[in-house]
Amino acid sequence: MISVAADRRDPERASVFAVFASPRLDYDRRDLEQQKKLIADAFTGMRWHVPYLLTGLRQAPEVYFGSISRVRVPAWSSGRAALLGDAAWGLTLGGMGGGTGIVGAYVPAGQLASAGGDHRAGFAAYEERMRPYADRWQRGADPGRFLAPAGALGLRSRNALFGTRLFQRLLISSTTSIATDAGLPEYASA
Repeated sequence: MISVAADRRDPERASVFAVFASPRLDYDRRDLEQQKKLIADAFTGMRWHVPYLLTGLRQAPEVYFGSISRVRVPAWSSGRAALLGDAAWGLTLGGMGGGTGIVGAYVPAGQLASAGGDHRAGFAAYEERMRPYADRWQRGADPGRFLAPAGALGLRSRNALFGTRLFQRLLISSTTSIATDAGLPEYASA
């Protein structure tokens, strides 16, 4: 899947979102040209505006390249170390990484303070409070499989869904609902 969106701040720019299915890739995360080649190889031969977009890709000064992944770990802490945000419950797609990272820092800090610094009690309370919130993100369809389905039926279904206003509204409203319903506690200030 490839899509284009105008940059609201700069009418001379646009953002391109490209998703493709692949086995696990071994690449250098610091090698921009290698990442561009992986994208170009995945989309070469496609129609629509893809050839034009691939030409622009060659000139792009930056690319965000990563996998669509879910993180599922049985415990978010071990000893005095804890996982926060995407490291604990991440879904790399959905637009909530930054927000859940902030929530994921706020809650354990508050729980540790409430537990008088007892990391065992603080981390247990953090996970008890945040696990249901994170599970809401973890449920449902796999975004990678939805965006880059393996077969023609999946492609037709995805394209048909994205083409409806109802589906677009549901995506926005579900993200807004999850983003605004963390049930965050108020912690006493120090």
